[in-house]
Amino acid sequence: MKRAAILTALVLATLTLTANAQEPPACPLGDDYEFAPDMSDEFDGDALDDSKWFDFNPAWRGRKPALFSRNNVCVSDGALRLTASQMKPEEVDVEMKARGYDKFWKSIVKSKNKAAYGYYEARCKSMKACVCNAFWLYDPFSERPDIKYREGEYSEEIDILEYCGKPHSEAYNRVYYATVHQYATPYLESIVNKKKAKMPNYSFKTKTDFDFWADYHTFALAWTPESLRWFVDGKEVFSRENDVFNRPLHIMLDCEIMSDWFGEPDPEDLPATFSVDYVRVWRLKNAPEPQALPESK
Repeated sequence: MKRAAILTALVLATLTLTANAQEPPACPLGDDYEFAPDMSDEFDGDALDDSKWFDFNPAWRGRKPALFSRNNVCVSDGALRLTASQMKPEEVDVEMKARGYDKFWKSIVKSKNKAAYGYYEARCKSMKACVCNAFWLYDPFSERPDIKYREGEYSEEIDILEYCGKPHSEAYNRVYYATVHQYATPYLESIVNKKKAKMPNYSFKTKTDFDFWADYHTFALAWTPESLRWFVDGKEVFSRENDVFNRPLHIMLDCEIMSDWFGEPDPEDLPATFSVDYVRVWRLKNAPEPQALPESK
């Protein structure tokens, strides 16, 4: 009987630990938000979960002079790893050279699902190179080319985090950026997106007291029908009225060569990696239905 009691206690303890391990994380903003496992990922496996993510962008090859490469995306040691690297001469073909995508490889992941009102948080660490690392939401029309590539609509984007781990200019060092955009259609990433709506209070930047590459920090957005609020390590740093952001968007994580902004990375700093410990999303409970996409014309 004594042996049976011990075995029963061990089984109950194991079941309790297993149940606790499976409990969803609580939202930092409280009980008004419900965890969304379909939009969240702890990156604890040995490969990217292809039920949740693309390891490329189906509608975007990259911004000159770099291309996104699926080979530069991986999951290891409990984190998503997005790497920027220099192209080898033998990797650059005639078409790449002619089109100007001939210097760097970079990387991106895009969520297969979309979401709207909620709390979005990522814990991440930048690469130590002159490369923009970003966590953002965009592309309401990914599955609707009849809208995206015609005039008459706007495509929204919410940048939760943009930073450069090792900028050439001290003006960008340790500077965190949060921005919103509304682009007129037709919209083709980095190629056709010049016509923007004029938006009040559309951008914010602040100099942090830490190096982005030195350790992990959390970056988050609270998106409600009334407002957008940005957080760094749990502290609210920026807010604005929600004037147009009412359609579900994809989650994006990427590293980008921003030649016109930060400049190009030094070859000796590459390869370098943007690491993401987790992405967690909580949907806002009792929120109104997000705006539906327009009917086909």
